[in-house]
Amino acid sequence: MTISNEQKRSDIIQKIQLAQSKLRELLANMKQRQQKGWEIAKNSAEILKQQFGVKRVVLFGSMLNLEDLSPYSDIDLAVWGLPPNAIFKAGAAIEKGHEFKIDLVEAEKAKPYIRQAIVMGVEL
Repeated sequence: MTISNEQKRSDIIQKIQLAQSKLRELLANMKQRQQKGWEIAKNSAEILKQQFGVKRVVLFGSMLNLEDLSPYSDIDLAVWGLPPNAIFKAGAAIEKGHEFKIDLVEAEKAKPYIRQAIVMGVEL
């Protein structure tokens, strides 16, 4: 028994429609994750400024661009003016109460390639 060209065409169309549907769902989920990530980043910036005296916070990395985002994307924050030896305490303070991992980077100590990414970031 052979499958007709019409049946093959129909099967291909169904597969394309299913893939498009899954892509729309993935993009909607990523947009939602990005919005939540931005919210958490803004809240984290406030905590860092109020509790740790940080002067400036910049969000950088994959959270900025929906096309770069994945279900595993973290929140990258560059900070200026964090007191000496406070990086771990500050990191612990901002990672509470949500599912995102936050990478806290002291901008003054960042490697050149990280600094380039920070320049492309958004100040919070």
